[in-house]
Amino acid sequence: MIKRIFLGLLGLIVVGAGAAWFVMRDIGPTHPGLANSDLPPLIPTYATYANPRSASGYVPSSDGRYVWFEKASLRGRATAVRDMQTGDIIAEFPANVNHRRWHPTEPRVRFIYQGHDWEADIFNPEQENWIRTSPAALSGGWVKNSVARSPDEKILMWGKTSNRSTANLYLVSQDGLDVDKIADGTDDTYFWIMDKHQTPRVRVDSLDEATVRFSRTDDDGETWTKLVDMDVTDTFEVQSKIRDDGTFLARSSRGRDKVALVAFNIEDARETVVLENPNSDIGYMTTLTHDGFPDVYRMGPMTNERVALTERGEVFLDIISDYEEPYSLGFTSPSADGRYVAVALSPAEQSWVYLLIDFETKTHTKINEYNFRRFKDRLALGAPVTVPARDGLELPAVMYRPKGAEGLVPFIVMIHGGPQGHEGLSYRHQAQFLTNRGYGLLYLNFRGSDGFGKEFQSKGFLEYGRAMQDDITDAANWLVDEGLADPDGLVAMGGSYGGYAAAMAMTRDPGLFDAAVVMYPMLDVEFQTKHYPGFWNGGLARWWNYFGKLDDEAQRADMKTFSPVNRADQVHGPIMVIYGAQDQVTAPQQVRDFSDAMEKAGKPLIVHSLPNAAHGANHWRDRFQEARYIEDFLADTVGGRSGGFDPVEWAPEFID
Repeated sequence: MIKRIFLGLLGLIVVGAGAAWFVMRDIGPTHPGLANSDLPPLIPTYATYANPRSASGYVPSSDGRYVWFEKASLRGRATAVRDMQTGDIIAEFPANVNHRRWHPTEPRVRFIYQGHDWEADIFNPEQENWIRTSPAALSGGWVKNSVARSPDEKILMWGKTSNRSTANLYLVSQDGLDVDKIADGTDDTYFWIMDKHQTPRVRVDSLDEATVRFSRTDDDGETWTKLVDMDVTDTFEVQSKIRDDGTFLARSSRGRDKVALVAFNIEDARETVVLENPNSDIGYMTTLTHDGFPDVYRMGPMTNERVALTERGEVFLDIISDYEEPYSLGFTSPSADGRYVAVALSPAEQSWVYLLIDFETKTHTKINEYNFRRFKDRLALGAPVTVPARDGLELPAVMYRPKGAEGLVPFIVMIHGGPQGHEGLSYRHQAQFLTNRGYGLLYLNFRGSDGFGKEFQSKGFLEYGRAMQDDITDAANWLVDEGLADPDGLVAMGGSYGGYAAAMAMTRDPGLFDAAVVMYPMLDVEFQTKHYPGFWNGGLARWWNYFGKLDDEAQRADMKTFSPVNRADQVHGPIMVIYGAQDQVTAPQQVRDFSDAMEKAGKPLIVHSLPNAAHGANHWRDRFQEARYIEDFLADTVGGRSGGFDPVEWAPEFID
């Protein structure tokens, strides 16, 4: 133990002393356009991804006196409770606690830790003082995501009485002792939709890979009858509990091109439009209480317009209007009784400010600023643009240019995953890291992206490696034609499906892309279609729309033809692959197979494994290492800046 502490302290001394030396070791750009530009000072990699003073995820107590938050330090990550009046930290708990919440009236915190539910007094936070509140009657497993709003309110829980039983719906007392079953589930039940009295009125079941059934029950809750069957390729996302008029709110594209916010009637399955945007799908909600009803909606991915559905939502929008637009909304957490809400806000896309809003007085207090905001004068602002595809289709995108750069610069076409996903206006930490290194960025919504209607999305079906890939090519050519990008400095970059498309970009259109960053990728479409993760079972029809089925010979042949693993001999430039050794979505086997194919074809390939990462980097160590790999690779291939070796890489392993 003494040796471990000594090594830790030595490591901290090295990190602290080395950090000052490290700033002197910044590696300047070799790209002529960047070398002749007045770029802002380099933001250190450790300050971006290994910030020991970061804090986020604030959860307020009902009286607003305390906030529980996630924090980093050189001693390791933790969650901590701060007294808002004194500013003192009065308790610490482990970092890996889940479902953090407060007792409705007392200064006690509740959380899930190592598979059990616990309650702890913030003035006696030691683990031996915790009180276990797991529902022992549900020994076969349980899922809990609701928050008690009063001391005697029972909590909804989906659980099993044994590993062999079916999961049913229960109401459980806050001490975990009283467990009352209120609805029977089936092996295919997704969830239930409740009314405001916590009575289940609608049940949702998966019938097969393409169909979801909504069933309703009469007041007795005994008999469930079919209400409607829905195609999983339509968007239908429940947004609220059942209201007094017998409807609940949902984001729905049933019978329309764009996703609208609708009121869904549980008697006849009819929908009444509440909000819609003719140009895009309605965006996502902000909920400011635990009562099960949304308060604010964003009108779409490419607009910052937000609409309030409630008086509380209007107060919220009025308060945040004091901050500079455009802004992003991040983590939002109401107190149990709803009087207070903690919210993360990124004014002018310059990283996060954390506010505590008091809805009774209609005032707010700044809790903290994310430490990265000290670099806000060096950050770039994204702007919406439209890229024309070769067939005339308009592709929405968000573009960043490096601050202080003039003329042609290296540009990265950023390719999102999914492929069912989309890019919109928002704060992007990675974008700030890369633009500060000197790169322009284009976050592209290629055909097949969601967020812009079913017609736009369907144009990508069975077009991977073809029309979907053409859009990425057309975006790169557009950047050059517009006089924005250096034609000798184009990079394709993405993760998951984006990693697939980035790798594919290096197997076609010779001379266009100069390098590719391929992250957590699918590299063999046939392999991925065979070996998909189990949680895809209820929605495989979405995958089939994009990639086809194995039992269709023509579609299976296309999977082989348009997979990077089978096109290694056509690769015409440097590729770097980063993958997670624990990835359960895109198996690391695909990276190994691609590496073997590249070696057989005599093509160089840089491969980095992150041993503790899964389908993406979550721990700061993995994000930091990922960033270091990327900045050095891009500096070597297209000439941007790099922070170079960072002393944080020497930090002892026990510093979490």
